[in-house]
Amino acid sequence: MPMENLEPKKVFKYFKAISDIPRASGDEQAISDYLVNFAKERNLDYIQDSSLNIIIKKPATKGYENSKKIILQGHMDMVNEKAEDSNHDFTKDPIELILDGDFIHANKTTLGADNGVGVAISLAILDSNDINHGPLEVLITVSEETDMHGAQNLSDKVLEGDYLINIDSEEEGVMTVASAGGELYFAHFTPEIENLPKDYTSYEIKFSGYKGGHSGGEIANNRGNMIKVMADFLNKTPESMLIDFNSGSKDNAIPRNGFLKIALKDNSSFDKIINELKEKYKDVDGKLIINYKEIENVEKAQSIKSTKTFSNYLIEQHTGVKAFTDSSKKFVELSSSLAIVKKIQDGTYEIWNSMRFGKADEFKDFKNEFISISKKYPEVKYEFINYYPEWEYKEDSILRDIAIDLYKETTGKEMTVDITHGGLECGVFYIKYKHLDMISIGPDIFEAHTPRERLSVSSTKRMYEFVLKLLEHLK
Repeated sequence: MPMENLEPKKVFKYFKAISDIPRASGDEQAISDYLVNFAKERNLDYIQDSSLNIIIKKPATKGYENSKKIILQGHMDMVNEKAEDSNHDFTKDPIELILDGDFIHANKTTLGADNGVGVAISLAILDSNDINHGPLEVLITVSEETDMHGAQNLSDKVLEGDYLINIDSEEEGVMTVASAGGELYFAHFTPEIENLPKDYTSYEIKFSGYKGGHSGGEIANNRGNMIKVMADFLNKTPESMLIDFNSGSKDNAIPRNGFLKIALKDNSSFDKIINELKEKYKDVDGKLIINYKEIENVEKAQSIKSTKTFSNYLIEQHTGVKAFTDSSKKFVELSSSLAIVKKIQDGTYEIWNSMRFGKADEFKDFKNEFISISKKYPEVKYEFINYYPEWEYKEDSILRDIAIDLYKETTGKEMTVDITHGGLECGVFYIKYKHLDMISIGPDIFEAHTPRERLSVSSTKRMYEFVLKLLEHLK
Protein backbone atom coordinates (compact mmCIF):
# COMPACT_ATOMS: atom_id res chain seq x y z
CA MET A 1 0.00 0.00 0.00
CA PRO A 2 1.40 3.45 -0.95
CA MET A 3 1.27 4.89 2.58
CA GLU A 4 3.97 7.42 1.72
CA ASN A 5 1.51 9.21 -0.60
CA LEU A 6 -1.07 9.85 2.11
CA GLU A 7 -1.34 13.07 4.09
CA PRO A 8 -0.34 13.75 6.78
CA LYS A 9 2.76 11.82 5.79
CA LYS A 10 4.16 11.35 9.28
CA VAL A 11 0.86 10.13 10.71
CA PHE A 12 0.50 7.41 8.09
CA LYS A 13 4.19 6.58 8.24
CA TYR A 14 3.82 5.73 11.91
CA PHE A 15 0.46 4.05 11.41
CA LYS A 16 2.15 1.69 8.94
CA ALA A 17 5.07 1.10 11.33
CA ILE A 18 2.69 0.29 14.19
CA SER A 19 0.64 -2.01 11.95
CA ASP A 20 3.77 -4.05 11.20
CA ILE A 21 4.15 -4.97 14.87
CA PRO A 22 1.88 -7.66 16.40
CA ARG A 23 0.24 -6.04 19.41
CA ALA A 24 -2.59 -8.05 20.85
CA SER A 25 -3.71 -7.11 24.34
CA GLY A 26 -1.30 -8.85 26.69
CA ASP A 27 1.40 -9.14 24.03
CA GLU A 28 2.73 -5.58 23.90
CA GLN A 29 6.44 -6.05 24.61
CA ALA A 30 7.46 -5.47 20.98
CA ILE A 31 5.34 -2.36 20.43
CA SER A 32 6.33 -0.96 23.83
CA ASP A 33 10.01 -1.43 22.98
CA TYR A 34 9.43 0.21 19.59
CA LEU A 35 8.10 3.30 21.41
CA VAL A 36 11.12 3.31 23.74
CA ASN A 37 13.45 3.28 20.73
CA PHE A 38 11.41 6.06 19.14
CA ALA A 39 12.04 8.23 22.21
CA LYS A 40 15.73 7.32 22.42
CA GLU A 41 16.35 8.16 18.77
CA ARG A 42 14.95 11.66 19.36
CA ASN A 43 16.62 12.22 22.75
CA LEU A 44 13.24 12.53 24.43
CA ASP A 45 12.75 11.65 28.08
CA TYR A 46 10.65 8.55 28.54
CA ILE A 47 9.33 6.12 31.12
CA GLN A 48 8.58 2.46 30.44
CA ASP A 49 6.89 1.16 33.57
CA SER A 50 6.55 -2.42 34.81
CA SER A 51 3.27 -2.85 32.92
CA LEU A 52 4.96 -1.68 29.66
CA ASN A 53 3.04 1.60 29.59
CA ILE A 54 5.05 4.34 27.87
CA ILE A 55 5.29 8.02 28.73
CA ILE A 56 7.32 10.21 26.37
CA LYS A 57 7.98 13.83 27.32
CA LYS A 58 8.77 16.77 25.09
CA PRO A 59 9.57 20.29 26.31
CA ALA A 60 7.39 23.24 25.39
CA THR A 61 8.17 25.17 22.24
CA LYS A 62 9.41 28.75 22.49
CA GLY A 63 6.80 31.05 23.97
CA TYR A 64 4.78 28.16 25.48
CA GLU A 65 7.03 27.41 28.46
CA ASN A 66 4.47 28.69 30.97
CA SER A 67 1.46 27.12 29.29
CA LYS A 68 -0.68 24.39 30.83
CA LYS A 69 0.91 20.97 30.61
CA ILE A 70 -0.78 18.69 28.08
CA ILE A 71 -1.12 14.91 27.92
CA LEU A 72 -1.90 13.17 24.63
CA GLN A 73 -3.16 9.69 25.40
CA GLY A 74 -3.93 6.46 23.56
CA HIS A 75 -3.35 2.72 23.84
CA MET A 76 -0.95 0.49 21.94
CA ASP A 77 -2.95 -2.78 21.90
CA MET A 78 -5.58 -3.82 19.38
CA VAL A 79 -8.44 -6.31 19.08
CA ASN A 80 -7.48 -9.31 16.96
CA GLU A 81 -10.46 -10.53 14.94
CA LYS A 82 -10.38 -12.13 11.49
CA ALA A 83 -12.68 -13.59 8.87
CA GLU A 84 -13.26 -17.33 8.93
CA ASP A 85 -11.29 -17.83 5.71
CA SER A 86 -8.28 -15.76 6.85
CA ASN A 87 -4.94 -17.46 7.55
CA HIS A 88 -3.53 -14.40 9.32
CA ASP A 89 -1.36 -15.17 12.36
CA PHE A 90 -1.69 -12.27 14.80
CA THR A 91 1.35 -13.43 16.76
CA LYS A 92 3.77 -12.76 13.90
CA ASP A 93 2.11 -11.36 10.77
CA PRO A 94 1.93 -7.60 10.12
CA ILE A 95 -1.51 -6.17 9.45
CA GLU A 96 -1.92 -5.97 5.68
CA LEU A 97 -3.15 -2.46 4.91
CA ILE A 98 -5.37 -1.85 1.88
CA LEU A 99 -6.23 1.60 0.53
CA ASP A 100 -9.72 1.75 -0.98
CA GLY A 101 -10.70 5.29 -1.95
CA ASP A 102 -10.82 7.36 1.22
CA PHE A 103 -10.59 4.32 3.48
CA ILE A 104 -7.87 2.08 4.82
CA HIS A 105 -8.90 -1.42 5.83
CA ALA A 106 -7.05 -4.67 6.45
CA ASN A 107 -7.05 -7.95 4.56
CA LYS A 108 -9.81 -9.89 6.31
CA THR A 109 -8.68 -8.81 9.80
CA THR A 110 -9.26 -5.99 12.20
CA LEU A 111 -7.28 -2.92 11.17
CA GLY A 112 -6.08 -1.73 14.56
CA ALA A 113 -6.96 1.90 13.85
CA ASP A 114 -8.46 1.53 17.31
CA ASN A 115 -6.12 2.85 18.63
CA GLY A 116 -3.18 2.76 16.23
CA VAL A 117 -4.24 6.02 14.63
CA GLY A 118 -4.26 7.81 17.99
CA VAL A 119 -0.75 6.58 18.69
CA ALA A 120 0.39 7.56 15.18
CA ILE A 121 -0.97 11.10 15.59
CA SER A 122 0.89 11.44 18.89
CA LEU A 123 4.16 10.14 17.42
CA ALA A 124 3.87 12.50 14.44
CA ILE A 125 3.58 15.42 16.86
CA LEU A 126 6.56 14.24 18.91
CA ASP A 127 8.59 13.88 15.72
CA SER A 128 7.93 17.44 14.54
CA ASN A 129 9.75 20.63 15.45
CA ASP A 130 7.37 23.12 13.83
CA ILE A 131 4.31 22.57 16.05
CA ASN A 132 3.55 25.02 18.85
CA HIS A 133 2.66 23.36 22.15
CA GLY A 134 3.11 23.59 25.89
CA PRO A 135 5.01 21.01 27.95
CA LEU A 136 3.90 17.72 26.41
CA GLU A 137 3.50 14.18 27.69
CA VAL A 138 2.40 11.33 25.47
CA LEU A 139 0.95 8.44 27.46
CA ILE A 140 0.43 5.15 25.61
CA THR A 141 -1.03 2.33 27.67
CA VAL A 142 -1.32 -1.44 27.34
CA SER A 143 -4.32 -3.78 27.39
CA GLU A 144 -7.02 -1.14 27.07
CA GLU A 145 -9.09 -3.55 25.00
CA THR A 146 -9.30 -6.18 27.74
CA ASP A 147 -8.96 -5.24 31.39
CA MET A 148 -7.33 -1.78 31.21
CA HIS A 149 -4.63 -3.03 33.54
CA GLY A 150 -2.14 -0.64 31.94
CA ALA A 151 -4.18 2.35 33.06
CA GLN A 152 -5.15 0.61 36.32
CA ASN A 153 -1.50 -0.03 37.21
CA LEU A 154 -0.24 3.40 36.19
CA SER A 155 1.29 5.27 39.11
CA ASP A 156 -0.78 8.14 40.46
CA LYS A 157 2.40 10.21 40.74
CA VAL A 158 3.92 9.94 37.27
CA LEU A 159 1.83 12.34 35.16
CA GLU A 160 2.40 16.09 35.39
CA GLY A 161 -0.19 17.36 32.93
CA ASP A 162 -3.19 19.63 33.48
CA TYR A 163 -5.15 18.75 30.33
CA LEU A 164 -5.57 15.24 28.91
CA ILE A 165 -6.59 14.74 25.28
CA ASN A 166 -7.54 11.11 24.72
CA ILE A 167 -7.36 10.26 20.99
CA ASP A 168 -9.40 7.07 21.18
CA SER A 169 -12.83 8.11 19.94
CA GLU A 170 -14.16 6.97 16.58
CA GLU A 171 -16.31 9.73 15.15
CA GLU A 172 -15.03 13.03 13.82
CA GLY A 173 -16.84 16.06 15.20
CA VAL A 174 -17.94 14.20 18.32
CA MET A 175 -16.24 14.93 21.62
CA THR A 176 -16.66 12.35 24.35
CA VAL A 177 -16.80 13.84 27.83
CA ALA A 178 -17.86 10.83 29.93
CA SER A 179 -17.80 7.06 29.55
CA ALA A 180 -19.15 3.88 31.05
CA GLY A 181 -17.57 1.75 33.71
CA GLY A 182 -17.65 -1.98 33.51
CA GLU A 183 -16.98 -5.39 34.97
CA LEU A 184 -16.75 -8.91 33.60
CA TYR A 185 -18.97 -11.79 34.74
CA PHE A 186 -16.75 -14.85 34.40
CA ALA A 187 -18.17 -18.33 35.03
CA HIS A 188 -17.43 -22.02 34.61
CA PHE A 189 -20.11 -24.60 33.84
CA THR A 190 -19.26 -28.22 34.63
CA PRO A 191 -21.15 -30.60 32.34
CA GLU A 192 -22.27 -34.15 33.11
CA ILE A 193 -20.60 -36.46 30.56
CA GLU A 194 -21.95 -39.78 29.31
CA ASN A 195 -21.20 -42.33 26.60
CA LEU A 196 -23.15 -41.72 23.43
CA PRO A 197 -25.98 -44.20 22.79
CA LYS A 198 -25.34 -46.43 19.80
CA ASP A 199 -28.38 -45.06 17.94
CA TYR A 200 -27.14 -41.45 18.18
CA THR A 201 -25.47 -39.58 15.31
CA SER A 202 -23.16 -36.59 15.75
CA TYR A 203 -23.36 -33.30 13.84
CA GLU A 204 -21.49 -30.03 13.55
CA ILE A 205 -23.68 -26.95 13.06
CA LYS A 206 -21.99 -23.72 11.95
CA PHE A 207 -23.55 -20.32 12.54
CA SER A 208 -22.46 -17.15 10.69
CA GLY A 209 -23.68 -13.98 8.98
CA TYR A 210 -23.95 -11.51 11.85
CA LYS A 211 -22.00 -8.25 11.85
CA GLY A 212 -20.68 -8.21 15.43
CA GLY A 213 -19.03 -5.00 16.58
CA HIS A 214 -17.92 -3.21 19.73
CA SER A 215 -20.11 -4.20 22.65
CA GLY A 216 -20.02 -0.67 24.01
CA GLY A 217 -20.62 1.43 20.92
CA GLU A 218 -22.85 -1.06 19.07
CA ILE A 219 -24.83 -2.63 21.91
CA ALA A 220 -27.92 -0.48 21.27
CA ASN A 221 -27.85 -1.28 17.56
CA ASN A 222 -29.50 -4.32 16.02
CA ARG A 223 -26.39 -6.49 15.83
CA GLY A 224 -27.76 -9.67 17.40
CA ASN A 225 -25.75 -12.11 19.49
CA MET A 226 -24.77 -15.46 17.97
CA ILE A 227 -24.40 -17.17 21.35
CA LYS A 228 -28.09 -16.54 21.98
CA VAL A 229 -29.03 -17.99 18.58
CA MET A 230 -26.90 -21.07 19.20
CA ALA A 231 -28.35 -21.59 22.69
CA ASP A 232 -31.81 -21.26 21.18
CA PHE A 233 -30.99 -23.90 18.55
CA LEU A 234 -29.60 -26.25 21.19
CA ASN A 235 -32.64 -25.78 23.41
CA LYS A 236 -35.01 -26.64 20.56
CA THR A 237 -33.31 -29.88 19.44
CA PRO A 238 -35.10 -32.87 20.99
CA GLU A 239 -33.14 -35.26 23.22
CA SER A 240 -29.85 -33.73 22.10
CA MET A 241 -26.46 -34.26 23.76
CA LEU A 242 -23.93 -31.44 23.54
CA ILE A 243 -20.41 -32.27 22.38
CA ASP A 244 -19.02 -28.74 21.98
CA PHE A 245 -20.20 -25.11 22.02
CA ASN A 246 -17.91 -22.33 20.79
CA SER A 247 -18.69 -18.69 20.02
CA GLY A 248 -17.01 -15.36 20.65
CA SER A 249 -13.33 -14.52 21.00
CA LYS A 250 -13.12 -11.12 22.74
CA ASP A 251 -14.98 -9.93 25.81
CA ASN A 252 -15.67 -6.52 24.20
CA ALA A 253 -16.78 -7.79 20.79
CA ILE A 254 -20.35 -8.93 20.07
CA PRO A 255 -20.14 -12.59 18.91
CA ARG A 256 -20.95 -12.91 15.22
CA ASN A 257 -20.32 -16.60 14.46
CA GLY A 258 -19.72 -19.95 16.13
CA PHE A 259 -20.33 -23.67 16.03
CA LEU A 260 -22.15 -26.40 17.91
CA LYS A 261 -21.38 -30.10 17.95
CA ILE A 262 -24.30 -32.20 19.13
CA ALA A 263 -25.55 -35.77 18.97
CA LEU A 264 -29.16 -36.98 18.71
CA LYS A 265 -31.23 -39.84 17.33
CA ASP A 266 -32.17 -38.11 14.10
CA ASN A 267 -31.82 -34.66 12.58
CA SER A 268 -35.26 -34.44 11.00
CA SER A 269 -36.02 -31.39 13.17
CA PHE A 270 -32.98 -29.38 11.98
CA ASP A 271 -34.50 -27.70 8.94
CA LYS A 272 -37.64 -26.76 10.87
CA ILE A 273 -35.60 -25.26 13.71
CA ILE A 274 -33.35 -23.38 11.29
CA ASN A 275 -36.37 -21.84 9.56
CA GLU A 276 -37.88 -20.90 12.93
CA LEU A 277 -34.68 -19.18 14.00
CA LYS A 278 -34.32 -17.31 10.73
CA GLU A 279 -37.85 -16.02 11.15
CA LYS A 280 -37.34 -15.17 14.83
CA TYR A 281 -34.14 -13.22 14.16
CA LYS A 282 -35.02 -11.84 10.74
CA ASP A 283 -34.73 -8.20 11.85
CA VAL A 284 -31.15 -8.53 13.09
CA ASP A 285 -28.46 -6.82 10.98
CA GLY A 286 -26.83 -9.27 8.61
CA LYS A 287 -28.16 -12.57 7.32
CA LEU A 288 -28.25 -15.59 9.60
CA ILE A 289 -26.58 -18.59 7.98
CA ILE A 290 -26.80 -22.05 9.56
CA ASN A 291 -25.18 -25.11 7.97
CA TYR A 292 -24.75 -28.61 9.36
CA LYS A 293 -22.93 -31.81 8.54
CA GLU A 294 -22.47 -35.23 10.08
CA ILE A 295 -19.24 -35.92 11.99
CA GLU A 296 -17.69 -39.17 13.17
CA ASN A 297 -15.55 -40.64 15.93
CA VAL A 298 -17.44 -39.09 18.84
CA GLU A 299 -17.88 -41.33 21.86
CA LYS A 300 -18.90 -39.04 24.72
CA ALA A 301 -21.12 -36.00 25.19
CA GLN A 302 -23.13 -34.15 27.80
CA SER A 303 -26.16 -35.94 29.11
CA ILE A 304 -29.54 -34.88 27.76
CA LYS A 305 -30.37 -33.26 31.11
CA SER A 306 -27.02 -31.45 31.32
CA THR A 307 -27.40 -30.20 27.75
CA LYS A 308 -30.84 -28.77 28.49
CA THR A 309 -29.57 -27.17 31.70
CA PHE A 310 -26.67 -25.54 29.85
CA SER A 311 -28.87 -24.11 27.10
CA ASN A 312 -31.36 -22.78 29.67
CA TYR A 313 -28.52 -21.13 31.59
CA LEU A 314 -27.25 -19.37 28.46
CA ILE A 315 -30.74 -18.30 27.45
CA GLU A 316 -31.27 -16.75 30.89
CA GLN A 317 -28.07 -14.71 30.60
CA HIS A 318 -28.88 -11.08 29.87
CA THR A 319 -27.36 -9.58 26.74
CA GLY A 320 -28.06 -6.22 25.13
CA VAL A 321 -29.35 -2.95 26.59
CA LYS A 322 -30.76 -3.18 30.10
CA ALA A 323 -31.63 0.48 30.56
CA PHE A 324 -31.27 3.87 28.86
CA THR A 325 -30.53 7.09 30.72
CA ASP A 326 -33.94 8.51 29.77
CA SER A 327 -36.91 8.07 27.46
CA SER A 328 -35.03 9.53 24.48
CA LYS A 329 -32.96 6.33 24.38
CA LYS A 330 -29.94 8.31 23.23
CA PHE A 331 -27.55 7.15 25.93
CA VAL A 332 -27.30 3.64 27.31
CA GLU A 333 -27.20 3.40 31.12
CA LEU A 334 -26.81 -0.37 31.65
CA SER A 335 -25.96 -3.20 29.30
CA SER A 336 -24.29 -6.55 29.04
CA SER A 337 -22.87 -8.57 26.19
CA LEU A 338 -22.72 -12.37 26.41
CA ALA A 339 -19.35 -12.39 24.71
CA ILE A 340 -17.64 -15.78 24.90
CA VAL A 341 -18.67 -19.39 25.46
CA LYS A 342 -15.96 -21.99 24.94
CA LYS A 343 -14.90 -25.40 26.19
CA ILE A 344 -11.52 -25.42 27.87
CA GLN A 345 -8.99 -28.20 28.41
CA ASP A 346 -10.55 -29.65 31.55
CA GLY A 347 -13.88 -30.15 29.78
CA THR A 348 -15.72 -27.30 31.51
CA TYR A 349 -17.15 -24.28 29.71
CA GLU A 350 -16.02 -20.70 30.22
CA ILE A 351 -18.73 -18.05 29.99
CA TRP A 352 -17.83 -14.36 29.67
CA ASN A 353 -20.44 -11.61 29.95
CA SER A 354 -19.22 -8.01 29.68
CA MET A 355 -21.30 -5.62 31.80
CA ARG A 356 -21.24 -1.83 31.48
CA PHE A 357 -22.79 0.95 33.54
CA GLY A 358 -23.11 4.71 33.52
CA LYS A 359 -23.42 5.15 37.29
CA ALA A 360 -21.95 2.75 39.82
CA ASP A 361 -24.86 3.06 42.26
CA GLU A 362 -27.26 1.70 39.61
CA PHE A 363 -25.00 -1.26 38.82
CA LYS A 364 -25.53 -3.22 42.03
CA ASP A 365 -29.02 -4.52 41.20
CA PHE A 366 -27.88 -5.52 37.73
CA LYS A 367 -25.03 -7.58 39.18
CA ASN A 368 -27.46 -9.22 41.58
CA GLU A 369 -29.45 -10.54 38.61
CA PHE A 370 -26.36 -12.41 37.41
CA ILE A 371 -25.80 -13.73 40.91
CA SER A 372 -29.40 -14.95 41.19
CA ILE A 373 -29.27 -16.75 37.85
CA SER A 374 -25.94 -18.36 38.68
CA LYS A 375 -27.18 -19.66 42.03
CA LYS A 376 -30.00 -21.52 40.28
CA TYR A 377 -27.42 -23.77 38.63
CA PRO A 378 -25.19 -25.91 40.89
CA GLU A 379 -23.01 -26.60 37.85
CA VAL A 380 -21.96 -22.93 37.72
CA LYS A 381 -19.10 -21.27 39.58
CA TYR A 382 -18.75 -17.54 38.93
CA GLU A 383 -16.83 -14.40 39.84
CA PHE A 384 -16.71 -10.75 38.81
CA ILE A 385 -13.37 -9.53 37.48
CA ASN A 386 -11.68 -6.71 35.54
CA TYR A 387 -13.62 -3.84 37.08
CA TYR A 388 -12.97 -0.37 35.68
CA PRO A 389 -14.64 2.88 36.80
CA GLU A 390 -16.89 5.19 34.87
CA TRP A 391 -15.71 8.63 33.77
CA GLU A 392 -18.17 11.09 35.25
CA TYR A 393 -19.29 14.17 33.36
CA LYS A 394 -17.60 17.33 34.60
CA GLU A 395 -19.83 20.40 34.71
CA ASP A 396 -16.96 22.87 34.31
CA SER A 397 -14.27 22.12 31.74
CA ILE A 398 -12.00 24.79 30.27
CA LEU A 399 -10.51 22.27 27.84
CA ARG A 400 -13.92 21.23 26.59
CA ASP A 401 -15.03 24.83 26.07
CA ILE A 402 -11.85 25.76 24.19
CA ALA A 403 -12.13 22.71 21.94
CA ILE A 404 -15.80 23.34 21.14
CA ASP A 405 -15.19 26.99 20.27
CA LEU A 406 -12.12 26.16 18.19
CA TYR A 407 -13.94 23.46 16.24
CA LYS A 408 -16.74 25.88 15.34
CA GLU A 409 -14.20 28.55 14.40
CA THR A 410 -12.13 26.27 12.15
CA THR A 411 -14.87 24.12 10.56
CA GLY A 412 -18.01 26.22 10.81
CA LYS A 413 -19.72 23.21 12.41
CA GLU A 414 -20.92 22.54 15.91
CA MET A 415 -19.04 19.82 17.76
CA THR A 416 -21.33 17.23 19.32
CA VAL A 417 -20.75 16.46 22.99
CA ASP A 418 -21.28 12.78 23.75
CA ILE A 419 -21.37 10.36 26.66
CA THR A 420 -20.21 6.97 25.40
CA HIS A 421 -21.29 3.56 26.67
CA GLY A 422 -17.89 2.26 25.70
CA GLY A 423 -15.21 2.14 28.36
CA LEU A 424 -12.41 4.69 28.18
CA GLU A 425 -9.26 4.86 30.23
CA CYS A 426 -10.28 8.38 31.20
CA GLY A 427 -12.40 6.78 33.92
CA VAL A 428 -9.27 5.30 35.50
CA PHE A 429 -7.33 8.55 35.13
CA TYR A 430 -10.27 10.41 36.67
CA ILE A 431 -9.79 8.38 39.85
CA LYS A 432 -5.99 8.69 39.93
CA TYR A 433 -5.69 12.34 38.88
CA LYS A 434 -8.77 14.23 40.07
CA HIS A 435 -7.44 17.57 38.80
CA LEU A 436 -7.24 16.48 35.16
CA ASP A 437 -9.45 18.24 32.63
CA MET A 438 -10.12 15.62 29.93
CA ILE A 439 -11.76 15.16 26.54
CA SER A 440 -11.74 12.30 24.03
CA ILE A 441 -11.70 12.85 20.26
CA GLY A 442 -10.69 10.95 17.14
CA PRO A 443 -11.18 10.50 13.39
CA ASP A 444 -13.88 8.42 11.70
CA ILE A 445 -13.38 4.70 12.31
CA PHE A 446 -16.13 2.33 11.24
CA GLU A 447 -16.94 -1.17 12.50
CA ALA A 448 -14.07 -1.43 14.93
CA HIS A 449 -13.44 -4.85 16.48
CA THR A 450 -14.55 -6.58 13.27
CA PRO A 451 -12.72 -7.58 10.06
CA ARG A 452 -14.65 -4.76 8.34
CA GLU A 453 -12.90 -2.08 10.42
CA ARG A 454 -11.89 0.90 8.28
CA LEU A 455 -10.32 4.29 8.82
CA SER A 456 -11.10 7.46 6.87
CA VAL A 457 -7.95 9.05 5.46
CA SER A 458 -9.47 12.50 5.01
CA SER A 459 -10.97 12.45 8.50
CA THR A 460 -7.58 11.50 9.96
CA LYS A 461 -6.03 14.50 8.23
CA ARG A 462 -8.69 16.85 9.55
CA MET A 463 -8.43 15.46 13.07
CA TYR A 464 -4.63 15.75 13.08
CA GLU A 465 -4.86 19.36 11.96
CA PHE A 466 -7.47 20.06 14.64
CA VAL A 467 -5.24 18.60 17.35
CA LEU A 468 -2.38 20.83 16.17
CA LYS A 469 -4.62 23.90 16.35
CA LEU A 470 -5.87 22.86 19.78
CA LEU A 471 -2.30 22.51 21.08
CA GLU A 472 -1.51 25.95 19.71
CA HIS A 473 -4.54 27.49 21.44
CA LEU A 474 -3.78 25.94 24.84
CA LYS A 475 -1.27 28.65 25.64
